[in-house]
Amino acid sequence: MEMDYQPDQFFDDTGQWLLCATHGAAYRPDSGECAGGPCRGGLVKIPLSESDGMVRWHTADNLQPVEF
Repeated sequence: MEMDYQPDQFFDDTGQWLLCATHGAAYRPDSGECAGGPCRGGLVKIPLSESDGMVRWHTADNLQPVEF
């Protein structure tokens, strides 16, 4: 799911809210909590690592995509 509502743009003009281009929801960037719009809960923090120019995400077995 794309989050950037403009190419390489993820935050509103004030830089305060993380916006979702798919459904227009706004999230608090520090916690992922839904701040407004059609949210289905908050965002989940997923650990990342970077090595040799490659970014990898590490998830848990209990995290599954949400079906719409």
